[in-house]
Amino acid sequence: MHPILDELFSPETARWFDAAVGAPTRVQIEGWRAIATGENVLISAPTGSGKTLTAFMTLVDRLDRLAKAGQLENRLYAVYISPLKALGNDIRENLRRPIDGLGAPIRTAVRNGDTTSAERQAMLRKPPHILITTPESLFILLTSQGGRDMLRPCETVIVDEIHALLGEKRGTHLLLSLTRLDALCGRAPQRVALSATLRPLDEAARLIGRARIVAPAADKQTAIRVLRAADDIALRADHSVWPGICRAIAEAAQSVRTVLVFCEGRATAEKVAGGVNALMGEGFALTHHGSMAREARREAEQALKSGSLRVLCATSSMELGIDVGEIDLVLQVGCPARVSQAMQRMGRAGHRPGALSRMDLYPRTPQETLLCALTAGAARDGAIEPVAAPACPLDILAQHIVSMAAVRDWTVDELLALVRRCKPYEALTEGTLRRVLAMLAGYDEHDEDRPAAPRVRYDAQAGTVSAAPQSRMLALSSGGTIPDRGLYTVWLEDGV
Repeated sequence: MHPILDELFSPETARWFDAAVGAPTRVQIEGWRAIATGENVLISAPTGSGKTLTAFMTLVDRLDRLAKAGQLENRLYAVYISPLKALGNDIRENLRRPIDGLGAPIRTAVRNGDTTSAERQAMLRKPPHILITTPESLFILLTSQGGRDMLRPCETVIVDEIHALLGEKRGTHLLLSLTRLDALCGRAPQRVALSATLRPLDEAARLIGRARIVAPAADKQTAIRVLRAADDIALRADHSVWPGICRAIAEAAQSVRTVLVFCEGRATAEKVAGGVNALMGEGFALTHHGSMAREARREAEQALKSGSLRVLCATSSMELGIDVGEIDLVLQVGCPARVSQAMQRMGRAGHRPGALSRMDLYPRTPQETLLCALTAGAARDGAIEPVAAPACPLDILAQHIVSMAAVRDWTVDELLALVRRCKPYEALTEGTLRRVLAMLAGYDEHDEDRPAAPRVRYDAQAGTVSAAPQSRMLALSSGGTIPDRGLYTVWLEDGV
C-alpha cells in the first residue's frame, strides 16, 4: 500500500483504494496533498490520469469519517459542476464505487435541465450531501430561495473540464455564480478545478481564485497520425472523398474492438455512419450528437461502453469525459478547430493510467491536410492555445443582476463590491454598473420616468436596486450564454 493512503485517509478508505484502484498516480498523490491544505486547487493532467477520483476521494473520505462518528449532517457539503449534463450523470454512477465500497451513507443527486420537478422538490426537502449540477442549473439555484438555502452550507466546489468553460462567456458566467456562492455561504468554499488541456496555468489559477497548481510532468503515451483516405481525390469518378473515408474507417474498425469517430458537424456524423453501415451492415456504426433524443444518446453510450458497438460517429458531444468504457482508437474526420480539442479527443482512447492514446486524422481536402498536419504536430508537442476569460462582459453581468435582484434588495455599492470579487469583473467601474442598471430599468426604452416593464427597479438617486414583477421569471428562463458554434437558422427572402 502506498504511504500517501495511510497518511491522508482513514484505514477503511486506504484499504478500499488499494484493493479497487491500486497504486495512486502521480497526479493523485500531488493532488491529494494540495487539497488537504484547504487551498483552492487547479489540477491539470492528461485525460485518464485519475483527476476526478483525485478530487472526490478526500471528500468521500471526510464524509465517511463523519458518518462513522455519527456527525454526518442532513445538509449539502459539496457541489460538483460539469459543463455537460451527461458527464454529471456518469459522475454519479462512478461515485457509487467508493461510496458503496466504504458502505458510506452519502447521498448524491443530479440537478440539471433533465431533472423532474418532483426530483427538484425532493432534494430541497432532503438535500444531498454531494450535488452534481451544471453552470446553468447552479445559476437557477442561486435565483431561488429554496436553492439558496440548500447551497448555503456548501464547503467544497469541484469544477470539472474547466478548460471547456474559461475561454468563453460561459466560463465568466460560472465564475460570477461562484462569487455569488462565496457571498451566500459567508466564506469561500474550497474550489478544486480539473482540466486536461489548459494553458497558461497561472492565468487559469488566478481566475479560479489564487489556486494552487498541480500539474506533474505528463507521462501519457500518445500516437497521432494524418492519413489520406484516397490516393488522389481529383481522379475519383465521383470526385468525392467520402467513400474512401468510410472505407478507411470500416477497415480500421476490423483490427480493434471499439472506434470513436469525431466529425465536424452533425450532418457529417450521420453521413459517415451511413457510409460505414452501407459497407459493414446496419447497426455497425451509430451516431451521437446534440440533435438526438436523450434516450437515443444514452443507448449509444451504453452500447459503446458494453463493447457491443464497434463504431460511434460523434460531434463534440463525446469530447468531454463521458464514461464509455474502453476506446481503442479515435478517428477524426476533418480538422478540429483547436489543438486543445484535438488533444481532448485523442485522450478518449486509452482512457486510463498507462494506456496508449491513439488518434488518426482524415483530411477531406488537400488544404485540410496541411491544417491536420500542423494540428497533429502541435498536439504531439503539447502546444495548445492560451485561454483567457472574456473581460467584463456586460450581458452576463446584466443576467446576474436580474437574478440577484430577484432574491433581495441591493445598493449599488453592495452590487459593485460583490461583482468586483470575480476576477473578470475586477476592473468594473461604478459608472458602467449604473449604465447597466439604467438599461435594465428601461431608462433608454421610454421617455416616461417609469417604463412599463422594467427588468429590475433601479432608483438612481437613492442608489438602490430591487426586483421588478418579472425579474425572477426572466432570470429563470433566460440565464446562460449562446455557444459560439454558429448554429443559427438563416432564412432567405423566398422562404428557403
